[in-house]
Amino acid sequence: MAATRAGPRAREIFTSLEYGPVPESHACALAWLDTQDRCLGHYVNGKWLKPEHRNSVPCQDPITGENLASCLQAQAEDVATAVEAARTAFKSWSAHPGIVRGQHLARLAKVIQKHQRLLWTLESLVTGRAVREVRDGDVQLAQQLLHYHAIQASTQEEALAGWEPMGVIGLILPPTFSFLEMMWRICPALAVGCTVVALVPPASPTPLLLAQLSGELGPFPGILNVISGPASLVPVLASQPGIQKVAFCGALEGGLRLLIQESVWDEAMRRLQERMGRLRSGRGLDGAVDMGARGAAACDLVQRFVREAQSQGAQVFQAGNVPSEHPFYPPTLVSNLPPASPCAQAEVPWPVVVASPFRTAKEALALANGTPRGGSASVWSERLGQALELGYGLQVGTVWINAHGLRDPSVPTGGCKESGCSWHGGPDGLYEYLRPSGTPARLSCLSKNLNYDTFGLAVPSTLPAGPEIGPSPAPPYGLFVGGRFQAPGARSSRPIQDSSGNLHGYVAEGGAKDIRGAVEAAHQAFPGWAGQFPGARAALLWALAAALERRKSTLASRLERQGVELKAAEAEVELSARRLRAWGARAQAQGHTLQVAGLRGPVLRLREPLGVLAVVCPDEWPLLAFVSLLAPALAYGNTVVMVPSAACPLLALEVCQGSQFVEWASAGNLKPVWANRGCLRAWDQETEGAGPELGLRSARTKALWLPMGD
Repeated sequence: MAATRAGPRAREIFTSLEYGPVPESHACALAWLDTQDRCLGHYVNGKWLKPEHRNSVPCQDPITGENLASCLQAQAEDVATAVEAARTAFKSWSAHPGIVRGQHLARLAKVIQKHQRLLWTLESLVTGRAVREVRDGDVQLAQQLLHYHAIQASTQEEALAGWEPMGVIGLILPPTFSFLEMMWRICPALAVGCTVVALVPPASPTPLLLAQLSGELGPFPGILNVISGPASLVPVLASQPGIQKVAFCGALEGGLRLLIQESVWDEAMRRLQERMGRLRSGRGLDGAVDMGARGAAACDLVQRFVREAQSQGAQVFQAGNVPSEHPFYPPTLVSNLPPASPCAQAEVPWPVVVASPFRTAKEALALANGTPRGGSASVWSERLGQALELGYGLQVGTVWINAHGLRDPSVPTGGCKESGCSWHGGPDGLYEYLRPSGTPARLSCLSKNLNYDTFGLAVPSTLPAGPEIGPSPAPPYGLFVGGRFQAPGARSSRPIQDSSGNLHGYVAEGGAKDIRGAVEAAHQAFPGWAGQFPGARAALLWALAAALERRKSTLASRLERQGVELKAAEAEVELSARRLRAWGARAQAQGHTLQVAGLRGPVLRLREPLGVLAVVCPDEWPLLAFVSLLAPALAYGNTVVMVPSAACPLLALEVCQGSQFVEWASAGNLKPVWANRGCLRAWDQETEGAGPELGLRSARTKALWLPMGD
């Protein structure tokens, strides 16, 4: 091959290329703002809503401070208008076959592809985020989400038989968010037939653009409505008649917490500081920039965190090519922070990395699980077995092995603890917006006549403090805590009468101290119970079923005294035993599945226990409902604090005598974790008494990514 010498002109070209790509032009974003005369209102029912006499806030470039547009702030009547539009659209949207909704979502994906430059330019211009992050990540994944949920909608009638859409969904977005996080929630809601009202913070034009693209598609203008307003409108939206669920979207300002083994601490810190020094910060529209800006408020937040960390003894390293203007903050490494310091438990703001050393894997697991959040984590190790062991033990929703940040529409994404309990992506994300067919609509949950500050703090005066008249026909039942009966702290009880009004017995009336004791006992028992092999949990459920069958005559007699015919009472006992055996069989399967996420490798979908569950049993079907709620909770490895039927608690107490592994407390004011809103439930029917909803409520999903390649 002949060699040629580059002339002066060629050297000049090569030199100019070293400085990276030309910044993205924001002309298309400004042109779109011009179509609204630089005044953005709300997008409701397929058209722009700009009511008069509304306050407005400026939408500014976070770097230059230039006013890009003014945004009207909604009031209560605007929220009501948006909800009513969504309720009207829900009637037709939910009635259409799933394939029609799928076609609409697929068309929306094509529209986003057509206007993708406008989307990523507007998002980067307004938020200051690096355009590469938005262009190559958010916009592409948003299209994938729409295509995936279009397919899910097309197969809904077969795959999700027995479920129906909830209705109108209220979506609350925080001051800092990405429109991709909004898409993770909108796509499954629309796919299953729900409609959405999104309340976005002021000066957030990207969700309005997305709503406009959806509304201009054609026959379903009111399925996505976006209103812009302050946080004071959140209770207004939540209390609107017709709102069936309120979903929240987390903030975008979470940083990283890094745990490094002591044997590689020095080398890892050296490499990390070296890499941080090469990061480029600047205007988000510059394609060569690694880090954009988040505005003055985000800078103030991170400055306060760093100052507090330094005051608590931490060392701080800052590096990077960072402009001196205020909106930019250098990538920061915080180390040597005492484990007990407040900053060690606080949420890490962007762009900060908090690094801490550890000696053993057990210590690393304790440090990681010792924080109040449980969103996602990655494990990096050459020893795959140890990495998998840590991945299983981490109390988070998503774990990546030797990778980080991978996302796929078919893989569920969620969290635990303070990171929330909702799920997005995969089948889990669809169930978030579905309810069993025939479930009554949710009514407004806010009562004007109820004092929420004092509710539940005092014992109602109608409850007797002790036995009233005559001797008890049997010794009074105490509280079942830690595997044994014990007297309540207040030494109070209440009478239980049969269907004829005759005294049947007394049960202990628990108080706040008893609740705390029951929860503590359940927490102590949880590690051992959750650590049991599925077969061991199944064996105990089958043993409890056998105990019920041995006490069939006694339990049936109890039911008969409550007005149940003898044959029906015997049938309830038999069905309760069958439920326990059925959940024992499911406990062995556990629901773990393995799926392949595109070319990224397999993902293990794990079903893990929630922890300590609080369950309040309904009055109907006192034995069967108790067993139907208890069995799935135990099958998935949870421990339980249960309140039996208020009208007939003796049956549940009889069951406790035959099982030493149920953590129990009889208390009248324990807050339930899942309620049926006072509606009757057909516990004797398979769908409502032992259907998939109970399994979904009894466990959480963890996605364990096992990517292939380098």
